[in-house]
Amino acid sequence: MKMMTRVIMADDDSESLTLVYFLLFVLITAIAVAGDSLDSDREVLLNLKSYLESRNPTNRGIYTEWQMEKQDDVCQWPGITCTPQGSRVTGINLSDSTISGALFGNFSALTQLTYLDLSRNTIEGWIPDDLSRCHNLKHLNLSHNILEGELSLSGLSNLEVLDLSVNRIAGDIHSSFPLFCNSLVVANLSANNFTGRIDDIFNGCRYLKYVDFSSNRFSGDIWSGFGRLVQFSVSENHHLSGNISASMFRGNCTLQVLDLSENSFVGEFPGQVSNCQNLNVLNLWGNNFTGNIPAELGSISSLRGLYLGNNKFSRDIPESLLNLSNLVFLDLSRNHFGGDVQDIFGRFTQVKYLVLHGNSYVGGIYSSNILKLPNLLRLDLSYNSFSGQLPAEISQIQSLKFLILAYNNFSGDIPQEYGNMPGLQALDLSFNKLTGSIPASFGKLTSLLWLMLANNSLSGEIPREIGNCKSLLWFNVANNQLSGGFHPELTKMGSNPFPTFEVNRQNKDNIIAGSGECLAMKRWIPAEFPPFKFVYAILTKKSCRSLWDHVLKGYGLFPVCSAGSTVRTLDISAYLQLSGNRLSGEVPANISLMKKLSTLHLGFNEFEGKLPTGIGELPLAFLNLTRNHFSGQIPQEIGNLKCLQNLDLSYNNFSGDFPTSLNDLNEMSKFNISYNSLISGVIPSTGQLTTFEKDSFLGNPLLRFPSFFNQSGNNNTRNQISKQNLGNRQRTILLVWISSALALAFIACLVVSGIILMVVKRSREAEIDLLDGSKTRHDMTSSSGGSSPWLSGKIKVIRLDKSTFTYTDILKATSNFSEDRVVGRGGYGTVYRGVLPDGREVAVKKLQREGTEAEKEFRAEMEVLSANAFGDWAHPNLVRLYGWCLDRSEKILVHEYMGGGSLEELITDKTKLPWKKRVDIATDVARALVFLHHECYPSIVHRDVKASNVLLDKHGNARVTDFGLARLLNVGDSHVSTVIAGTIGYVAPEYGQTWQATTRGDVYSYGVLTMELATGRRAVDGGEECLVEWARRVMTSNMTTKGSPFTLSGTKPGNGAEELTELLKVGVTCTADHPQARPNMKEVLAILVKISGKAELFNGLSSPDYREM
Repeated sequence: MKMMTRVIMADDDSESLTLVYFLLFVLITAIAVAGDSLDSDREVLLNLKSYLESRNPTNRGIYTEWQMEKQDDVCQWPGITCTPQGSRVTGINLSDSTISGALFGNFSALTQLTYLDLSRNTIEGWIPDDLSRCHNLKHLNLSHNILEGELSLSGLSNLEVLDLSVNRIAGDIHSSFPLFCNSLVVANLSANNFTGRIDDIFNGCRYLKYVDFSSNRFSGDIWSGFGRLVQFSVSENHHLSGNISASMFRGNCTLQVLDLSENSFVGEFPGQVSNCQNLNVLNLWGNNFTGNIPAELGSISSLRGLYLGNNKFSRDIPESLLNLSNLVFLDLSRNHFGGDVQDIFGRFTQVKYLVLHGNSYVGGIYSSNILKLPNLLRLDLSYNSFSGQLPAEISQIQSLKFLILAYNNFSGDIPQEYGNMPGLQALDLSFNKLTGSIPASFGKLTSLLWLMLANNSLSGEIPREIGNCKSLLWFNVANNQLSGGFHPELTKMGSNPFPTFEVNRQNKDNIIAGSGECLAMKRWIPAEFPPFKFVYAILTKKSCRSLWDHVLKGYGLFPVCSAGSTVRTLDISAYLQLSGNRLSGEVPANISLMKKLSTLHLGFNEFEGKLPTGIGELPLAFLNLTRNHFSGQIPQEIGNLKCLQNLDLSYNNFSGDFPTSLNDLNEMSKFNISYNSLISGVIPSTGQLTTFEKDSFLGNPLLRFPSFFNQSGNNNTRNQISKQNLGNRQRTILLVWISSALALAFIACLVVSGIILMVVKRSREAEIDLLDGSKTRHDMTSSSGGSSPWLSGKIKVIRLDKSTFTYTDILKATSNFSEDRVVGRGGYGTVYRGVLPDGREVAVKKLQREGTEAEKEFRAEMEVLSANAFGDWAHPNLVRLYGWCLDRSEKILVHEYMGGGSLEELITDKTKLPWKKRVDIATDVARALVFLHHECYPSIVHRDVKASNVLLDKHGNARVTDFGLARLLNVGDSHVSTVIAGTIGYVAPEYGQTWQATTRGDVYSYGVLTMELATGRRAVDGGEECLVEWARRVMTSNMTTKGSPFTLSGTKPGNGAEELTELLKVGVTCTADHPQARPNMKEVLAILVKISGKAELFNGLSSPDYREM
């Protein structure tokens, strides 16, 4: 009984405890629910607002509209979404909200958050651990920021969509990625700095369908199970390697897109890819695949895009590919097949886009029957070696929209029949050897958008009928021998392109672009001409896909503003490039009808008469009239061009009062009115014109300048003008190239800002698509003139390459400019070695605090360096300039670090530097100086060419450094220096009298350097004779005795004696006492190319770097 009672009592206690626990649980839950409510979400969002506003004091996004009032509905706040009942916040979208600073650290307090989009901002730092506690998060987009650190999202087990593209997140993801991929469907980690292997990280990601790991640094083999995905892109990693095995395509292959382009895969590509019967796009471009193209590809009936270019495939094209009835785009470019175009190409009747550029073809256009393809929209045969007459039969391809035959050796007349292709939208015949006149039949090409005929030998007039080309927005006939006038009828060209754009908008092909798109864009936008290639670092293959489609449909890429307004719009923008011909007469008054014209280059012609005032009604940002015979007063109306950036009126006969309205053009960065000797008036002492130096006003003795202007360059100008031989065709054609490049520079600079605006706009409308072209790297880039600097404190960092870095990174790389990091000191300052977050070794050059502290002038000089391609697409013989920054008196340059050391350390060592290498180095330095002197605008005078300013890369190639720095250190001061800019033994003798640095002075210094290379002696080595005196004496005596100073001193013929003698001759010629007796660097380079014996064609100017396209 007692026991029973005890048991009953125990049961009662148990029930009581259970009840207590239950009530406690209910209480805790109630408290938790009370804390997790819409009100608590409101508090978190207001904290987020305060956090963002404190870090973004000026430019702010839509979060500023979130209100504190209690009655305000949180679910109606912009960027916020809630549950259907409106009880909890589930989504935040603050994309493109100008957010900077570190990521907010309390998103986990929004316990029902499933969607977070903070893309297209400048958020920096590591991803905080708090984000891993957002356990309900399904969609996370942090793309297009500057996030760094390593990937750690281990708590996000419910994540379905992850987009971290275009950041700087780094490290190996081998262990971290599998921890959160349980539910992942979409994974976009493209354009970061991830490293390591990815061959087994996806095994546990059972729902994964879309993967884009492109543009990283992954290496090793790829994951063998990619066949079960829908899209798999690992393009542009460059270090993924190995073979693609047949086993990767076994089982049920569901792939629709496979992009392995621009890596290091080798071997034969397996025919088992035919198991992927749903494959739409196969992109193998830019690898080292060899052997035969798999015949089994012909069984994939769904295949629409096949990109096999830039490999080493056999020239035998499988017959089975003819069975691909849905094939639209076939790219077999740059396989260097050689010989004639293969016959099989003429049987691809289903193909619309045939890209065969860069295959070293010499013939076969007729025999292959490609001219009879009935559905062809684009035919690209550029960069081959075709010769003879242009094939008139091309006109029979009535479907053709794009015909690209540039960079061949075609000669003779342009066939009249080319005017019989009513659907033609682009015709590019530039860089051939064409003669004769432009056919009047071109006036029937009413759909023509681009007509590119530059750099031929065309003559005669520009036909009036061209004015009938109502779609013709982009017309380039520069550097020909055209004559006659600028007919008024021509102003009607491009007046109504919208019917053509509408046709393109109706196009439903939706096939992604291939390598041909970037190649065409770089040539036609156009800005591929040296020295403006740096802009096209942003034109990755992905961005080209969307941008090409964008421009063809008539959506503007370039922000322009109408006359009298500074408001920019992405309107369609046209250019007219007529420079470098013999055109004459007056510019028609109705040029004001060309309402879309943003770039007008009429330089280096024979135009005359007054400039029509209607030119002030155009949306011009670039106007170049140099080297003509214009007269009369400069129209005041030019002052209405509020977005004008470049104005060159030099070398004309303008007269009358100087138009003070030009002083209001606040965006003008380049200005030249030199050598218009009849212009009079006063240059204002304040305003935009005071930011330009005397070089912009030379040869105008009637102009009066502010007291602080240095007018030494304006003395005796009448004599200078009389000595100018402006009719010397051979001399001015060099300047044509420079000025032509300047014209195209404007378009290049506008591309940068236009692309960013366009992509941002598209981002709001785009759905998730891993291979969508809008997800590119270019949002993180900048150029000089229109850069988007990243801020660290108040210090602006202007980056010229496509990888992001900040001032903080510079401090970290140099350990706050620690003495331990110093690798050199010189007259220009101190050089520090460091490593940026993305792994690049850099040399950080901290300039001396000397000269006038003038930020505007320093910035202007840097824009010269920037605009002349010293960024990511730099000249191969100049040390690459990654970026620069200015902080009060601090002037800092960030260069590529050169691991091969200085030439000065090796020049006397004939063992480490044999004669062949010495000739190569001389040639490399000459190429760099050709670029600085002849391909940059304005020309850049190095002022200190010497062995210590020549560095060697890891391959032993020579690169010139410190270009322009002597001038940079004196910005704001006179260019007439009282201190020798240069080094004893290298300085030209005339410098002591004129104190002016010139390109001829650089030639002298280069001559001394070649003597050092040829002899192994130093310029000044303590001997009785300096090197220049010795060389002149021995070369003079040995020429009379028909000997060689090298054979006479024991060097055997055949071991470089003849070549070194020729090199020494170059040095003697370059060091002539009189500057005009010295050759220019283009002439020097031509001699060196012959000496080196290399089989290359030297044409005086470098053509676009086709290897990069």
